[in-house]
Amino acid sequence: MTDGSPTERDARRAVADAVPRERVRSTARIQGGTNTLYRVETDAGGYVVKFNTFVGPEITAAEVEVCRLLADTDVPVPRVVDAVFDRAEGPGYFVTTALPGDPPTDVSPPLARRMGRVLREFSSVSGVDAIDGYGRLQRASEETPPLAGSADTWREYVAWYVDMLLSKPSDRVADLVDPVRGVVDETLDAVPRRPDPAVVPDDYRPANIHVAEGEVVGVVDLERAARGDLRLALVKSGYLLTRERPAGGGDRLRTALYEGFDADAPDALGRCYRAVAVASEIRGFDIWWNDADEAAETLRSIVDELAE
Repeated sequence: MTDGSPTERDARRAVADAVPRERVRSTARIQGGTNTLYRVETDAGGYVVKFNTFVGPEITAAEVEVCRLLADTDVPVPRVVDAVFDRAEGPGYFVTTALPGDPPTDVSPPLARRMGRVLREFSSVSGVDAIDGYGRLQRASEETPPLAGSADTWREYVAWYVDMLLSKPSDRVADLVDPVRGVVDETLDAVPRRPDPAVVPDDYRPANIHVAEGEVVGVVDLERAARGDLRLALVKSGYLLTRERPAGGGDRLRTALYEGFDADAPDALGRCYRAVAVASEIRGFDIWWNDADEAAETLRSIVDELAE
């Protein structure tokens, strides 16, 4: 590792350590995202190595445990093969099996409906009832399953999450912090304190699913998953589908997503969760968008409508 960044050689070594009886055939960097990922092919199958070059090891360790928790469910997540967090040099990593299919280049209403059905499966995870607390899942090695929530109640977590997101806004949209915070303050009482718990993915969107022959065959990027109200993920996912397709097209996708999920969020709750989605965009605006001027104008229109 010459500059501190994981290389193809590091990825090959990680897979060789994880499956020593298999011979590595090829290695390629997976573009996109914020952490460093490689796909490694062996003579027996494909693997993905994810190095925690953007997030801390505690977030990566929690993601590994969430993948393991979901391994025996109908949510199509990759299987964890190996995880190493205490390296003498360089970032930690974990190795998973490679999923079939690819992220979709476009989303149709039928695919959005399938996305809703798969998201619904996050509510039927065996073991989630035994996890202590609500909110961001953290690794708790002495617990079974080895995970714990970060807050006593879901409402407490949502309030903390919004404060965290809005504490470091991108400069270009910093003026939107107060209106969004005002919406959350107005609607926070609609957020349940102790909802029926589910695993709540933080970033359920087309870039983080794999599709083959029109079916959702994989879900990746479970960083920052939480234990709580799955409708937060539903509303955030619907927001992103709408955000990327204005002028009515996104509304059709959101409607299909909700149909597949077979539930909705009441008005005040949906408005609060939509404000959470906007807060995420305010925090990550510079990472999300290249055409910042146009994106900022669109976001201001969204916040104006939200704050009415």
